Amino acid sequence: MSFKIASSPHQHSQKNTAQLMKLVALAAVPGIAVQAYFFGYGVLIQLVLAIITALSCEAAVLAIRSKKIKVKLLDHSALVTALLLAVAIPSYAPWWLVVIGTAFAIVVVKQLYGGLGNNLFNPAMAAYVLLLVSFPLPMTSWLPAAPVQHLSVGPVDAVCAIFTDFSCSGYSVSQLRQDADGISMATPLDTLKTDLSQGYTTAAVSYTHLTLPTTPYV
Repeated sequence: MSFKIASSPHQHSQKNTAQLMKLVALAAVPGIAVQAYFFGYGVLIQLVLAIITALSCEAAVLAIRSKKIKVKLLDHSALVTALLLAVAIPSYAPWWLVVIGTAFAIVVVKQLYGGLGNNLFNPAMAAYVLLLVSFPLPMTSWLPAAPVQHLSVGPVDAVCAIFTDFSCSGYSVSQLRQDADGISMATPLDTLKTDLSQGYTTAAVSYTHLTLPTTPYV
């Protein structure tokens, strides 16, 4: 009896690229649902923006390269790139952030190198690094999780916040973030320590500063 020795992998999948990408997208659904529950409707809006941008940029570049647009779009690789980037950025980041990132991922990281399979880097994560280096403040400005938010943000407020930086109720995204971090951060404690070292009383001065609540917390 003779045996043939071959290199791994020894089990081959018969699924094509489109089927594999669908499975990846479906696998992301539970995580997206949990993220939307904790961080609000902004997650879904960012997903829509990313998907529209990804498909539009993919189609535009394929048209320039004289490639079959429908076939390439239906492999769902652009969709997966959009999903990965959209869930990696803050849910209430400004709309242009996800648009710039997704366009960079598709046009530069993916298509500039020849399309799917030829890119040197993961398009979504390369775009994430670009956004993090270029726009560190909005990329690290997450709202508190829904259970500890003092101000609820509905779907309409989410749209307003992402496109105008203000909710329809008139609160800025910065104000929406202040619920937890604004009191527990180091700045109020440092202000109190400095005032006490200068002879001020807490009731008369320190608790009236903007960085501290008007009523002392126990």
